[in-house]
Amino acid sequence: MALRNSISRLDSALARPLGRAARRKSARRRLSLALQGGGAHGAFTWGVLDRLLEEDRLEIDGLSGASAGALNAAALASGWLEDGAEGARVSLERLWRRVSGLGEFSPAAAATPALDMMTRLFSPYQLNPLDVNPLRRLLDEVIDFESLQLAETPRLFISATELKQGRAALFENPDMTVDVLLASACLPHLYRAVAIDDGHYWDGGFMANPTIFPLVFHCDSRDVMIIQIDSMTTDEVPRSVRQINNRRSQIMFNAPLMRELEALGYMGRMAGPGRQRGGDMAARVRGLNLHLLDGGAAMRALDVTSKQRADWHFFQKLKAIGRDAAAAWLERHGDALGERSSMALPGV
Repeated sequence: MALRNSISRLDSALARPLGRAARRKSARRRLSLALQGGGAHGAFTWGVLDRLLEEDRLEIDGLSGASAGALNAAALASGWLEDGAEGARVSLERLWRRVSGLGEFSPAAAATPALDMMTRLFSPYQLNPLDVNPLRRLLDEVIDFESLQLAETPRLFISATELKQGRAALFENPDMTVDVLLASACLPHLYRAVAIDDGHYWDGGFMANPTIFPLVFHCDSRDVMIIQIDSMTTDEVPRSVRQINNRRSQIMFNAPLMRELEALGYMGRMAGPGRQRGGDMAARVRGLNLHLLDGGAAMRALDVTSKQRADWHFFQKLKAIGRDAAAAWLERHGDALGERSSMALPGV
């Protein structure tokens, strides 16, 4: 019941327009980004980022990501370090062009039902005994990991799932390697668990999709934007097999995010009027501007199976949806960055 009520409060908050602040020239505004995973649907996030990076007034402070969100985060940060916002845009396009190039030669793109049956019968330890992952070479060529390791900003927080203990693991700039990104994007029915030091890791979306806490407590920006791929809400009760599978996937991959939002909401209440508990951490939550951007009906209409597509035409379509969503958000809320929140925390 508490979670359902919190979702209702989130819906109400998102439905309320901010009202437009007076337009004016101002100093650059720092923004941290939380990037959700979602396979090929991560191209929607690429479109959002591409549009945000056109804004001279914005400076990226921190990036949190899981799975496809982790790849977007690392590509953006790597390009940013090379040539600012324009370098980040170039790096993101290079990433998705290369991924689509892999997809043209991938059996998964042309034979999804057959692949699905095979992965139900055999593990990747049987199907892929040499542990070949085509993303490894691609990421090594697209992303400058050495620069990421030395950088102080943008700060990176990449999530993976430590499978033996079933806990979320977080990797930061000094930890950045190709194995960290492969771990964050490791689908256990397709690839072996990624070994890093003494741990073994699966896709970060299982436990943190994406994590919000590090952006709140370890970055300077008071504005945090969640770029969401899987919708939190639905307009109707799913009845067909397709609808049920889609909704089940949305709920499962949003659950970690909802838990963090609930926790932030609780901390915010502890910093409310007349409350003495919570201290500086709760006060920081209270001053947080939390923004949520999703693809609306256009993304909700996509079948969950399309997350496995890897053709350039599809990526371009999703990028366009993302750019349009970001443009609409900037028109409605952009002037209020740093001033007021566009999304209420659960229970605050």
